[in-house]
Amino acid sequence: MPNYNGEKYLGRAIESFVSQNYPNKELVIVDGKSTDSSHSIIQSFVEKNKNIIWLKYQDKGISNAFNIGLEEVSGDIIGYSGSDDLWEQGILSTINDYANKVGFDAIYFNSYTFYIEKDKKILRKCPDIEFNKKNLLRYGTLVGLQNIFFKKAVYLKYKLDEKNKYSSDYELYLRISHEKYKYYHVPQVATTNIFDNNISSDVDGKQKKEAYQVFKKYANWYERCYRSSTRLRRVLRKILS
Repeated sequence: MPNYNGEKYLGRAIESFVSQNYPNKELVIVDGKSTDSSHSIIQSFVEKNKNIIWLKYQDKGISNAFNIGLEEVSGDIIGYSGSDDLWEQGILSTINDYANKVGFDAIYFNSYTFYIEKDKKILRKCPDIEFNKKNLLRYGTLVGLQNIFFKKAVYLKYKLDEKNKYSSDYELYLRISHEKYKYYHVPQVATTNIFDNNISSDVDGKQKKEAYQVFKKYANWYERCYRSSTRLRRVLRKILS
């Protein structure tokens, strides 16, 4: 869990981990820069929970903070959590159950987005399509990083590209798409993301611009298939809309 001045929902996010009924769990929080009350919130949980680790690094952004945390985790299956992401009760037990039943390199779930200003909760269903490069280029990010859990070996091999602040999940998926990894989709909700002018709100379009650059980097397949630049632009608009 990277955090920077996330005091507003940080306590609720950590509590959603603490309340998980799966005992073999661990939360690594990376935050050495917050100037709000985040540090006192984190400390209050660390004092009571031995399975919460606080790394006080001066990270260089979300992706760098996540990579720092990777060096300290001890679990076999790793997930990302933002300080405004609330885990649904029982999700860790569900992941463990599937790990014992089926082999996977990554398991991913649906989610909720709760819009504070509208007081509205929206279900976000992952598309029922194969998780591969073709579909990532055609449809964009198929699942948010907070709702996909990778085997530790995958993350340690590839990590997040620290040049990407807003689209690190999309870039990672495309970068590893050549691997024959097995992705398993479970059609239940893993998290609720609180949408309250946070980084995912993209009010100035930075996320779309960065996603566009990621798309261009990996879009050789589309350039071969779509000779018409007009048609390619239509595809890009659909992905980034």
